[in-house]
Amino acid sequence: MRMLVPGRVVTYPITEIFRSLQGEGHFVGYPMVFVRLAGCSVTDCHIRAECDEAPWKMTAKMEGTEIVAEVRRLQRTGIVCITGGEPTDHDLTPVVCALHDAGFRVHLETSGVRPILGMPLEWLTVSPKVLSSDGLKQHTGHTLKIVMRPEWSIAEGWEIVRRIDAAGDFFHRYLQPMTGADGKPVNLDAVIKMLLGDENANGRWALSTQTHRLWNVP
Repeated sequence: MRMLVPGRVVTYPITEIFRSLQGEGHFVGYPMVFVRLAGCSVTDCHIRAECDEAPWKMTAKMEGTEIVAEVRRLQRTGIVCITGGEPTDHDLTPVVCALHDAGFRVHLETSGVRPILGMPLEWLTVSPKVLSSDGLKQHTGHTLKIVMRPEWSIAEGWEIVRRIDAAGDFFHRYLQPMTGADGKPVNLDAVIKMLLGDENANGRWALSTQTHRLWNVP
């Protein structure tokens, strides 16, 4: 059940709102509108230096109704993906509910540093950036996506994956290589080797890449 305070107005720091194709995870290739919120409090993120969202600059401040209007200008219906930065740095309930009530299917991408409660989400993707098991506060969701650093050995990678996986319960699980400045995955061969190895003989984990970078779309 969602809880809203009557008359409450929340403004959101916006980096950009744009329409593109989803390039990662379960919905690769699906058109959707992305609402990218500025700011990220996860300073101990293991890929912060390489994050393609840095420096998380705010270009506008918008209320939920204004976000809905801009999303509707770009796409009359369908999927809206709220991302960041770290979107749970902000009070998301008003904007998620506003988008849902306007008929949109709302997806959320988060690093899982806070629990997600009371929001009508169609899809929740958790991509942990703090690699300790206690760094994961959102323990359930539709997708768990772990970005693998190129300097990790396969044994180190699986140790990290097992630790994070044991702290949660997700329907779909992906390993994703790092993306270089040229838009290509840096350690794709190593991640494929992990996925084809004995540790993944049951096919529990699948491959995700930032495919949109190769398509030359946002």
